[in-house]
Amino acid sequence: MGRWREWAADRFGWKPLADTVLHRRVASGAWYFGDGATLALLLGVLVATGAAMSLTYSPGPETAHESVSRLTHDVILGWFVRALHYWAAGVMVVMLFFHLFREILVGGYKAPREGTWLVGVVMLFLVLAMSFTGYVLRWDERGFYAARVAMHTVHNVPVIGERLVLFLQGGDEAGPYMLTRFYAAHVILVPLFLLPLVGYHLYLVMLHGITSPTERRQPVATAEEQRRIYEADKNSPDRGATFYPATMLQSGAMAAVVFAGVVALAVFVGPRDIETEANLVQRSLPAEEWWFWWYSALIALLPPWLAPAFVVLFPILAFVALVLLPFLDRTPHRGIRNRPVWCVIVTACVVAMLWLTDLRRRSPWTGWPDPEPPPVPAGVELAPDVERGRQLFARFGCNSCHPVAGHGRQVGVDLTALGSPRARDEIRDYVLRPPEGVAMPAYQDQIDSGRMSREELELIVGFVHVAQTFPRNQ
Repeated sequence: MGRWREWAADRFGWKPLADTVLHRRVASGAWYFGDGATLALLLGVLVATGAAMSLTYSPGPETAHESVSRLTHDVILGWFVRALHYWAAGVMVVMLFFHLFREILVGGYKAPREGTWLVGVVMLFLVLAMSFTGYVLRWDERGFYAARVAMHTVHNVPVIGERLVLFLQGGDEAGPYMLTRFYAAHVILVPLFLLPLVGYHLYLVMLHGITSPTERRQPVATAEEQRRIYEADKNSPDRGATFYPATMLQSGAMAAVVFAGVVALAVFVGPRDIETEANLVQRSLPAEEWWFWWYSALIALLPPWLAPAFVVLFPILAFVALVLLPFLDRTPHRGIRNRPVWCVIVTACVVAMLWLTDLRRRSPWTGWPDPEPPPVPAGVELAPDVERGRQLFARFGCNSCHPVAGHGRQVGVDLTALGSPRARDEIRDYVLRPPEGVAMPAYQDQIDSGRMSREELELIVGFVHVAQTFPRNQ
């Protein structure tokens, strides 16, 4: 076996590669320096699961939604592959911000690592683009709503906004060509830039190393001084180590723990629920994915005159600020203990993002999909048709906004408390054509498009009519 290993190493050139990558000396880092290895592992999971899903997924507007449903319910372990891809994507976004803030705290962008930082900033925005375009591909109400938001945002770009929208949509209106272009961006265009940058970023990390123990303790004024310190640290018996196996095992431990968490979420929580198929006619407002909640809440808190410009300007300003950071922060201090101002700034950003995320989770301004039908008061028995109407009330998303007898989300009007009790005809008219000024879609469009049958409408109306007799929860 040893002879064959030596032969393969010689013929395939593995030995120089192993000497350069695995057996090199590196400076020691803390356990949380394993966030880079974690991101690499999650990216590998996304590539593998994405390739597996592509065997079933069909990017046509008539087939996309059905193919995702088939993958989830009919393909062996398809649900697990979808779940693993979904949770790996969300956790990767979280780990990206962890990595970003950690590098800011330790001054990881300081000389001679400016190039490493700049490549990482571009990768950050490419991964966010990947995470956004990915959930559009389900082509359900959530994905199509996300695409509409993206087009509205792009339209606000000065001078070229309208042309960009026409290019991204493939026409004057959001429709089938838009799905094809999002699919091409997700599986071809963005990875075409992202994957080479990942390799280049890793090369720069190998070239310049991580922020070493001595750098984190004392001021380092120049790139030349940093190189001398790093060279001494990596060759020190207590401040350095061989990358393989010591550092690799330390970094891999964090990656393994995070990956185990992703697998647990995939197994016990499962994939993201698929909402109803994208409706190109009726406007819907489902919630975005959880890793964008903080941004959605931030926009919702802004005054209406500012929000449209902010949606466009914030990513641009954030990108410019991150690019300029290494050139504006010229202090020689590195390491968390030597950077109290940045500790305060990063802590404030993290607290704000967590607060905004929780605010979005509890938000009163948008309904959340809720598969559970409204509760029935104790002692009340519903007739079979009324019970079917209660189930349809949840299936068509009515209880995502409307409380019933005071129970549920207080986004829309309580249809069982419209003043005096309403007759069935009045309730039906209210659902089909809501009064002016009521933030509720006209379900006449659902009937006309065939998404809801007349029988289903009558069952829902029957449930609401009976529910008017429910005692209200005070």
